Amino acid sequence: MTIHDLIFLRFPEWYPFIDRKIYEVKFRRSCRDADRIIAISKQTKNDIIEFFGIDPGKIDVVYQGCNPVFQKRADTEQVSRVRKKYSIPDEYLLYVGTVEKRKNIFTIVKALKLSNLNIPLVVVGRHTSYTGQVINYIRNKNMENIRFIKHVDTNELPVFYQNAKIFIYPSIFEGFGIPIQEALFSKTPVITSKTGCFPEAGGPGSVYIDPVNAEDLADAILKLLENTPFREKVVSEGYTYAQNFTNEKIAKNLIEVYKKIV
Repeated sequence: MTIHDLIFLRFPEWYPFIDRKIYEVKFRRSCRDADRIIAISKQTKNDIIEFFGIDPGKIDVVYQGCNPVFQKRADTEQVSRVRKKYSIPDEYLLYVGTVEKRKNIFTIVKALKLSNLNIPLVVVGRHTSYTGQVINYIRNKNMENIRFIKHVDTNELPVFYQNAKIFIYPSIFEGFGIPIQEALFSKTPVITSKTGCFPEAGGPGSVYIDPVNAEDLADAILKLLENTPFREKVVSEGYTYAQNFTNEKIAKNLIEVYKKIV
């Protein structure tokens, strides 16, 4: 049995009542009946123990990996084609993920307003009703240089990551955070949240902030943009840490779990 997250229990206000009840019954029973449970992060393992009272010895943590397409550099032709197709600016900050309340893009927008940074922000991801709130804030504050792109093919996404100055992921809570891996493999510095699973996904090289503190995020952005040695250190350590998430290592860890059962 693999559990990705128990967000519906930790943040029930984000889910319809009936969905929460169905998920809880299914997850609780599955955890009880399974011979072994795979959690995709230590955070998820702790949640399984806390909410379902499962014996910790029954749970193995096996991290997820990202699509191998992010683990190789885009060639010159692909970079030129994708940048032209989406009118990607020369320099930009990047966010990738659903534009929803939990992902907390508001903090990025407020940080840019607070710091008066003129560098564009590119937002790639599916829209929700929350998107309208963010766009209204941007319009009311007369902010420019923020672009929303709803649909990007997975094979084109590496170009967005590899050419970004910084990848920013101030999510409130996740099971793991695969976009962080995609950025680390792309040799792009990462700023993400300092709580929950994010230090597991980002490792020692990423920059961590309070996800609801716009000033904290603004300071982190400026430091990465202005301090070249620090930026290079973050990129190097991040890419080294990303090697923990290759398909070979994940497969090896899964095999060890299967061996415990047979």
